[in-house]
Amino acid sequence: MRSRILKITSPEKQPQEIEKALQVLKKGGILCLPTDTVYGLAVDAYNERAVDRLYQLKKRAEEKPLILFPKDHKIIVHLVKYFSPSALALISNFWPGPLTLIFEASIKKPRCLVSKEGKIGVRMPSHPVPRIISQKDNLLLATTSANISGEKSAVEVQNLSPVIKEGVDLILDSGPAFFGKESTIVDITTVPPHIIREGKIRQDEIKRVCEKGLNILFVCTANMCRSVMAEAIFKNLWPGDSPYKVNVRSAGINTVPSSPPSRFTVAVMKKRGIDIRSHLSTPLTDELINKSDVIFVMERGHRDYLVKLYPEAQNKIWLLKEFSRGREEEVFDPAGASEEFHQEKARELEKEIEKIVEKMGEK
Repeated sequence: MRSRILKITSPEKQPQEIEKALQVLKKGGILCLPTDTVYGLAVDAYNERAVDRLYQLKKRAEEKPLILFPKDHKIIVHLVKYFSPSALALISNFWPGPLTLIFEASIKKPRCLVSKEGKIGVRMPSHPVPRIISQKDNLLLATTSANISGEKSAVEVQNLSPVIKEGVDLILDSGPAFFGKESTIVDITTVPPHIIREGKIRQDEIKRVCEKGLNILFVCTANMCRSVMAEAIFKNLWPGDSPYKVNVRSAGINTVPSSPPSRFTVAVMKKRGIDIRSHLSTPLTDELINKSDVIFVMERGHRDYLVKLYPEAQNKIWLLKEFSRGREEEVFDPAGASEEFHQEKARELEKEIEKIVEKMGEK
Protein backbone atom coordinates (compact mmCIF):
# COMPACT_ATOMS: atom_id res chain seq x y z
CA MET A 1 0.00 0.00 0.00
CA ARG A 2 1.34 3.40 -0.97
CA SER A 3 2.14 5.63 2.02
CA ARG A 4 0.06 8.69 2.73
CA ILE A 5 1.54 12.17 2.33
CA LEU A 6 0.38 15.00 4.59
CA LYS A 7 1.34 18.61 3.89
CA ILE A 8 2.45 20.31 7.09
CA THR A 9 3.53 23.93 6.86
CA SER A 10 2.77 25.14 10.37
CA PRO A 11 2.83 22.28 12.91
CA GLU A 12 1.86 24.55 15.80
CA LYS A 13 -1.41 25.26 13.95
CA GLN A 14 -1.93 21.73 12.59
CA PRO A 15 -2.55 19.56 15.67
CA GLN A 16 -4.59 17.03 13.67
CA GLU A 17 -1.65 16.28 11.38
CA ILE A 18 0.68 15.94 14.37
CA GLU A 19 -1.80 13.58 16.03
CA LYS A 20 -1.95 11.40 12.89
CA ALA A 21 1.85 11.17 12.95
CA LEU A 22 1.80 10.19 16.62
CA GLN A 23 -0.77 7.47 15.97
CA VAL A 24 1.47 6.00 13.26
CA LEU A 25 4.38 5.87 15.71
CA LYS A 26 2.28 4.39 18.53
CA LYS A 27 1.02 1.62 16.24
CA GLY A 28 4.53 0.60 15.28
CA GLY A 29 4.67 2.47 11.99
CA ILE A 30 7.53 4.24 10.23
CA LEU A 31 7.20 8.00 9.90
CA CYS A 32 9.05 10.07 7.30
CA LEU A 33 9.47 13.61 8.52
CA PRO A 34 11.39 16.81 7.76
CA THR A 35 14.32 17.92 9.87
CA ASP A 36 16.53 20.98 9.69
CA THR A 37 19.21 18.98 7.82
CA VAL A 38 17.57 16.38 5.54
CA TYR A 39 14.41 14.26 5.62
CA GLY A 40 14.44 11.50 8.21
CA LEU A 41 12.76 8.28 9.25
CA ALA A 42 11.47 7.85 12.80
CA VAL A 43 10.03 5.03 14.91
CA ASP A 44 9.18 4.41 18.55
CA ALA A 45 12.55 3.26 19.93
CA TYR A 46 10.88 0.74 22.25
CA ASN A 47 8.82 -0.91 19.51
CA GLU A 48 11.11 -3.72 18.30
CA ARG A 49 8.89 -4.58 15.36
CA ALA A 50 9.00 -1.00 14.11
CA VAL A 51 12.77 -0.85 14.63
CA ASP A 52 13.28 -4.09 12.67
CA ARG A 53 11.10 -2.78 9.83
CA LEU A 54 13.14 0.42 9.69
CA TYR A 55 16.47 -1.43 9.49
CA GLN A 56 15.12 -3.68 6.73
CA LEU A 57 13.65 -0.77 4.76
CA LYS A 58 16.81 1.29 4.92
CA LYS A 59 19.09 -1.75 4.48
CA ARG A 60 21.03 -0.46 7.46
CA ALA A 61 23.63 -2.65 9.18
CA GLU A 62 22.29 -3.87 12.52
CA GLU A 63 25.45 -2.81 14.36
CA LYS A 64 24.82 0.84 13.40
CA PRO A 65 22.53 2.39 16.04
CA LEU A 66 19.84 4.94 15.30
CA ILE A 67 19.91 8.53 16.59
CA LEU A 68 17.73 9.71 19.47
CA PHE A 69 15.61 12.84 19.14
CA PRO A 70 14.83 13.70 22.82
CA LYS A 71 11.96 15.92 23.87
CA ASP A 72 14.45 18.15 25.71
CA HIS A 73 18.10 18.21 26.76
CA LYS A 74 17.28 17.14 30.33
CA ILE A 75 16.21 13.65 29.21
CA ILE A 76 19.85 13.00 28.37
CA VAL A 77 20.89 13.03 32.05
CA HIS A 78 19.13 9.69 32.50
CA LEU A 79 20.67 8.15 29.37
CA VAL A 80 24.37 9.00 29.56
CA LYS A 81 27.15 8.31 32.04
CA TYR A 82 28.92 11.63 31.65
CA PHE A 83 27.89 15.10 30.55
CA SER A 84 31.32 16.58 29.85
CA PRO A 85 32.04 20.31 29.74
CA SER A 86 32.69 19.98 25.99
CA ALA A 87 29.25 18.42 25.47
CA LEU A 88 27.56 21.16 27.50
CA ALA A 89 29.38 23.91 25.63
CA LEU A 90 28.47 22.40 22.25
CA ILE A 91 24.83 22.00 23.28
CA SER A 92 24.72 25.62 24.43
CA ASN A 93 26.13 26.86 21.14
CA PHE A 94 24.52 24.54 18.58
CA TRP A 95 21.29 23.00 19.96
CA PRO A 96 18.70 22.94 18.67
CA GLY A 97 20.50 22.50 15.37
CA PRO A 98 22.51 20.29 13.01
CA LEU A 99 24.77 18.65 15.60
CA THR A 100 24.74 14.99 16.67
CA LEU A 101 26.63 14.15 19.87
CA ILE A 102 27.90 10.69 20.75
CA PHE A 103 27.87 9.97 24.52
CA GLU A 104 28.85 7.00 26.65
CA ALA A 105 25.47 5.43 27.43
CA SER A 106 24.30 4.61 30.94
CA ILE A 107 21.58 2.36 29.51
CA LYS A 108 21.60 -0.87 27.51
CA LYS A 109 18.09 -0.60 26.07
CA PRO A 110 16.51 0.19 23.71
CA ARG A 111 19.07 -1.79 21.71
CA CYS A 112 18.57 0.27 18.55
CA LEU A 113 20.08 3.34 20.26
CA VAL A 114 23.14 1.84 21.99
CA SER A 115 26.19 0.70 20.02
CA LYS A 116 28.23 -2.40 20.83
CA GLU A 117 30.81 0.01 22.32
CA GLY A 118 28.12 1.27 24.72
CA LYS A 119 27.63 4.66 23.06
CA ILE A 120 24.48 6.60 22.19
CA GLY A 121 23.91 9.34 19.59
CA VAL A 122 21.64 12.27 20.38
CA ARG A 123 20.45 15.26 18.37
CA MET A 124 17.93 18.01 18.92
CA PRO A 125 16.89 19.38 15.50
CA SER A 126 15.66 22.94 15.13
CA HIS A 127 12.84 22.03 12.75
CA PRO A 128 9.46 22.43 14.52
CA VAL A 129 7.94 19.18 13.18
CA PRO A 130 10.30 16.67 14.88
CA ARG A 131 10.57 18.96 17.89
CA ILE A 132 6.81 19.01 18.50
CA ILE A 133 6.41 15.27 17.83
CA SER A 134 9.22 14.36 20.22
CA GLN A 135 7.60 16.42 22.98
CA LYS A 136 4.31 14.53 22.79
CA ASP A 137 3.30 11.52 24.88
CA ASN A 138 6.83 10.72 26.13
CA LEU A 139 7.71 8.88 22.92
CA LEU A 140 11.40 8.09 22.51
CA LEU A 141 12.13 8.71 18.84
CA ALA A 142 14.79 6.58 17.11
CA THR A 143 15.72 8.20 13.82
CA THR A 144 17.90 8.00 10.73
CA SER A 145 18.05 9.74 7.36
CA ALA A 146 15.30 8.90 4.84
CA ASN A 147 17.41 7.06 2.27
CA ILE A 148 18.72 3.61 1.51
CA SER A 149 22.10 3.20 3.23
CA GLY A 150 24.88 4.48 1.00
CA GLU A 151 22.55 6.53 -1.20
CA LYS A 152 22.14 10.31 -1.23
CA SER A 153 20.01 11.89 1.51
CA ALA A 154 16.68 13.45 0.58
CA VAL A 155 16.40 17.22 0.96
CA GLU A 156 12.69 17.22 0.09
CA VAL A 157 9.91 14.69 -0.43
CA GLN A 158 10.45 14.65 -4.20
CA ASN A 159 13.97 13.30 -3.59
CA LEU A 160 12.75 10.23 -1.66
CA SER A 161 13.46 6.94 -3.38
CA PRO A 162 10.42 4.88 -4.48
CA VAL A 163 11.46 2.17 -1.99
CA ILE A 164 11.32 4.62 0.92
CA LYS A 165 8.06 6.15 -0.26
CA GLU A 166 6.40 2.76 -0.51
CA GLY A 167 7.91 1.40 2.69
CA VAL A 168 6.91 4.07 5.21
CA ASP A 169 3.44 4.48 6.72
CA LEU A 170 3.19 8.27 6.61
CA ILE A 171 5.15 11.12 5.03
CA LEU A 172 5.02 14.62 6.47
CA ASP A 173 5.84 17.05 3.68
CA SER A 174 7.05 20.41 4.96
CA GLY A 175 8.92 21.52 1.85
CA PRO A 176 12.71 21.56 1.52
CA ALA A 177 14.83 20.91 4.63
CA PHE A 178 16.37 24.08 6.06
CA PHE A 179 20.04 23.28 5.43
CA GLY A 180 20.06 20.45 2.91
CA LYS A 181 23.20 19.01 4.48
CA GLU A 182 23.66 16.31 7.14
CA SER A 183 24.39 17.07 10.78
CA THR A 184 27.94 17.19 12.07
CA ILE A 185 28.66 14.18 14.29
CA VAL A 186 30.98 14.62 17.28
CA ASP A 187 32.11 11.90 19.69
CA ILE A 188 32.48 13.68 23.03
CA THR A 189 33.65 10.57 24.91
CA THR A 190 37.23 11.56 24.01
CA VAL A 191 39.36 14.54 25.06
CA PRO A 192 39.43 16.55 22.88
CA PRO A 193 36.16 15.55 21.18
CA HIS A 194 36.51 13.63 17.92
CA ILE A 195 34.65 14.78 14.81
CA ILE A 196 33.28 11.68 13.10
CA ARG A 197 31.57 13.53 10.26
CA GLU A 198 31.77 17.17 9.28
CA GLY A 199 28.33 18.29 8.18
CA LYS A 200 26.59 21.64 8.37
CA ILE A 201 28.72 22.79 11.33
CA ARG A 202 32.38 23.15 10.38
CA GLN A 203 35.25 21.47 12.21
CA ASP A 204 36.81 24.83 13.13
CA GLU A 205 33.54 25.93 14.77
CA ILE A 206 33.48 22.80 16.92
CA LYS A 207 37.13 23.27 17.88
CA ARG A 208 36.62 26.94 18.77
CA VAL A 209 33.74 26.20 21.17
CA CYS A 210 35.58 23.33 22.88
CA GLU A 211 38.78 25.34 23.32
CA LYS A 212 36.88 28.34 24.71
CA GLY A 213 35.83 26.26 27.70
CA LEU A 214 32.60 25.99 29.66
CA ASN A 215 31.01 29.02 31.34
CA ILE A 216 28.89 28.07 34.37
CA LEU A 217 26.55 30.47 36.16
CA PHE A 218 24.91 29.76 39.54
CA VAL A 219 21.78 31.83 40.16
CA CYS A 220 19.68 32.43 43.27
CA THR A 221 17.53 35.32 44.47
CA ALA A 222 19.98 37.81 46.00
CA ASN A 223 23.43 36.30 45.27
CA MET A 224 24.27 36.54 48.96
CA CYS A 225 23.81 32.92 50.13
CA ARG A 226 23.10 29.90 47.91
CA SER A 227 24.67 30.90 44.60
CA VAL A 228 27.69 32.34 46.43
CA MET A 229 28.22 29.06 48.26
CA ALA A 230 27.64 27.04 45.09
CA GLU A 231 30.20 29.06 43.13
CA ALA A 232 32.80 28.72 45.90
CA ILE A 233 32.17 25.01 46.44
CA PHE A 234 32.37 24.21 42.73
CA LYS A 235 35.67 26.08 42.35
CA ASN A 236 36.99 24.22 45.38
CA LEU A 237 35.91 20.79 44.09
CA TRP A 238 36.84 21.13 40.42
CA PRO A 239 40.20 19.36 39.95
CA GLY A 240 43.12 21.56 38.98
CA ASP A 241 44.47 18.92 36.58
CA SER A 242 41.22 18.61 34.60
CA PRO A 243 41.70 18.71 30.81
CA TYR A 244 38.64 20.95 30.61
CA LYS A 245 38.64 24.70 31.03
CA VAL A 246 35.72 25.75 33.26
CA ASN A 247 34.81 29.32 34.25
CA VAL A 248 32.37 29.80 37.16
CA ARG A 249 30.35 32.83 38.26
CA SER A 250 27.21 33.56 40.28
CA ALA A 251 24.44 36.17 40.17
CA GLY A 252 21.11 37.09 41.69
CA ILE A 253 17.71 37.71 40.10
CA ASN A 254 16.72 40.34 42.66
CA THR A 255 19.78 41.73 44.40
CA VAL A 256 21.29 44.98 45.60
CA PRO A 257 24.51 45.29 43.56
CA SER A 258 27.84 44.98 45.39
CA SER A 259 26.36 43.63 48.63
CA PRO A 260 28.56 41.28 50.69
CA PRO A 261 27.51 37.71 51.50
CA SER A 262 25.54 37.19 54.69
CA ARG A 263 27.68 36.67 57.79
CA PHE A 264 26.44 33.10 58.22
CA THR A 265 27.32 32.34 54.59
CA VAL A 266 30.84 33.63 55.24
CA ALA A 267 31.03 31.57 58.43
CA VAL A 268 29.98 28.22 56.93
CA MET A 269 32.37 28.68 54.03
CA LYS A 270 35.19 29.58 56.41
CA LYS A 271 34.66 26.24 58.18
CA ARG A 272 35.44 24.62 54.82
CA GLY A 273 38.59 26.64 54.38
CA ILE A 274 37.02 28.87 51.75
CA ASP A 275 37.22 32.65 52.08
CA ILE A 276 34.37 34.45 50.30
CA ARG A 277 34.60 37.80 52.10
CA SER A 278 35.66 39.59 48.91
CA HIS A 279 32.53 38.49 47.04
CA LEU A 280 30.11 41.25 46.05
CA SER A 281 26.63 40.46 44.74
CA THR A 282 26.09 40.62 40.99
CA PRO A 283 22.70 41.29 39.36
CA LEU A 284 21.69 38.92 36.58
CA THR A 285 22.07 40.61 33.18
CA ASP A 286 21.46 39.82 29.53
CA GLU A 287 25.22 39.68 29.03
CA LEU A 288 25.68 37.06 31.76
CA ILE A 289 22.87 34.94 30.30
CA ASN A 290 24.35 35.15 26.80
CA LYS A 291 27.89 34.32 27.92
CA SER A 292 26.88 31.34 30.07
CA ASP A 293 26.73 27.79 28.69
CA VAL A 294 25.08 26.28 31.76
CA ILE A 295 22.88 28.11 34.27
CA PHE A 296 22.12 26.33 37.54
CA VAL A 297 19.19 27.76 39.51
CA MET A 298 17.99 26.84 42.99
CA GLU A 299 14.19 27.00 42.66
CA ARG A 300 11.50 26.32 40.09
CA GLY A 301 10.51 29.98 40.35
CA HIS A 302 14.01 30.99 39.27
CA ARG A 303 13.87 28.61 36.32
CA ASP A 304 10.38 29.67 35.22
CA TYR A 305 11.32 33.33 35.47
CA LEU A 306 14.45 32.89 33.36
CA VAL A 307 12.76 30.71 30.74
CA LYS A 308 10.00 33.29 30.35
CA LEU A 309 12.48 36.17 30.11
CA TYR A 310 15.06 34.31 28.02
CA PRO A 311 13.26 31.57 26.04
CA GLU A 312 16.24 31.23 23.72
CA ALA A 313 18.35 30.15 26.73
CA GLN A 314 15.99 27.33 27.77
CA ASN A 315 18.42 24.57 26.76
CA LYS A 316 21.04 25.75 29.23
CA ILE A 317 18.90 26.44 32.31
CA TRP A 318 18.79 23.67 34.92
CA LEU A 319 17.50 23.25 38.41
CA LEU A 320 20.66 22.28 40.31
CA LYS A 321 19.28 18.87 41.27
CA GLU A 322 17.94 18.22 37.77
CA PHE A 323 21.52 17.93 36.62
CA SER A 324 22.98 16.19 39.66
CA ARG A 325 20.15 13.67 40.22
CA GLY A 326 17.59 14.10 37.46
CA ARG A 327 15.10 15.34 40.06
CA GLU A 328 12.91 18.42 40.13
CA GLU A 329 13.89 19.35 43.68
CA GLU A 330 14.73 22.77 45.08
CA VAL A 331 17.43 24.17 47.35
CA PHE A 332 15.62 26.44 49.78
CA ASP A 333 16.83 29.88 50.75
CA PRO A 334 18.61 30.13 54.15
CA ALA A 335 18.43 33.96 54.17
CA GLY A 336 17.28 35.19 57.57
CA ALA A 337 17.60 31.73 59.12
CA SER A 338 20.10 30.42 61.68
CA GLU A 339 23.73 29.55 61.12
CA GLU A 340 22.75 25.89 61.55
CA PHE A 341 20.34 26.16 58.61
CA HIS A 342 23.05 27.84 56.52
CA GLN A 343 25.31 24.94 57.45
CA GLU A 344 22.63 22.51 56.34
CA LYS A 345 22.29 24.28 52.98
CA ALA A 346 26.07 24.29 52.52
CA ARG A 347 26.18 20.53 53.09
CA GLU A 348 23.30 20.06 50.67
CA LEU A 349 25.01 22.15 47.99
CA GLU A 350 28.31 20.38 48.57
CA LYS A 351 26.65 17.00 48.07
CA GLU A 352 24.91 18.07 44.86
CA ILE A 353 27.94 19.79 43.37
CA GLU A 354 30.05 16.71 44.05
CA LYS A 355 27.56 14.83 41.88
CA ILE A 356 27.66 17.54 39.21
CA VAL A 357 31.46 17.34 39.06
CA GLU A 358 31.21 13.55 38.82
CA LYS A 359 28.57 13.78 36.06
CA MET A 360 30.93 16.03 34.13
CA GLY A 361 33.44 13.19 34.16
CA GLU A 362 35.64 14.35 37.04
CA LYS A 363 35.80 12.20 40.18
